Amino acid sequence: MKNKKRILSITIKRMIDESPDTSWLGEYATRPTSEFSIDREHSLDCIENDTLQKEKLVRIADSIENDRPICEDHLDISDPDCEICREEKIYTDALETVSELAECDCGESGDMGRGEYRYFNPSFNYVDKNGHALPENTPEEVRKYVRQDYERMESANRGDWCMLGIQAEAEFFISTRDITRVAGHVRSCGLWGIESDSDDSYLESVEKDELADLRSQLKTLGFSSRAISTAFKNVERKDS
Repeated sequence: MKNKKRILSITIKRMIDESPDTSWLGEYATRPTSEFSIDREHSLDCIENDTLQKEKLVRIADSIENDRPICEDHLDISDPDCEICREEKIYTDALETVSELAECDCGESGDMGRGEYRYFNPSFNYVDKNGHALPENTPEEVRKYVRQDYERMESANRGDWCMLGIQAEAEFFISTRDITRVAGHVRSCGLWGIESDSDDSYLESVEKDELADLRSQLKTLGFSSRAISTAFKNVERKDS
């Protein structure tokens, strides 16, 4: 009896990546690692999450304080008829306004839930090991990108999207001369870390690459081109 080989099925699988690497988006932590880190106890629009703007306001407040005139003749109470007192009041009012702008106005109404990490730190794509902006981006651009990545990560946590793996698999059997029947599976290398909401055209191109890899592996196992082509006419799909 001659050896017989038969491909029973060809399946393309889309599987949820249970341990995805999302460090390219950033990471949650108990401490900030950069001036661009997001404090999740505060809203994104809060000044506490706009370090650059807050630093500017603090510098402006310091400048006003340093330049503010002090009337030596009216230390206890301002005299409206005194030119220096009037000027001092203008500076004082401006200082109060700037100081208010530099304070939290969100009431700590951020995204942080019970038992969750307080900070979201930017990824290596935008900051160096010291947390400073990389030369190719301005601080304003880094802050914008970190916010986008944070919102993307939060979206994943809500279940709006996830990471996938795509792999092709063939089931086959071989009957040998001594009438021993050997069943087996062979799989493509697989590609992981795919965003589930990627364009259909990209997902389809990955599937084609995985099926091509599976064809090569079946040829290595000794299956004929004809047998492989016949089996590939009925590719099954399995999502998990």
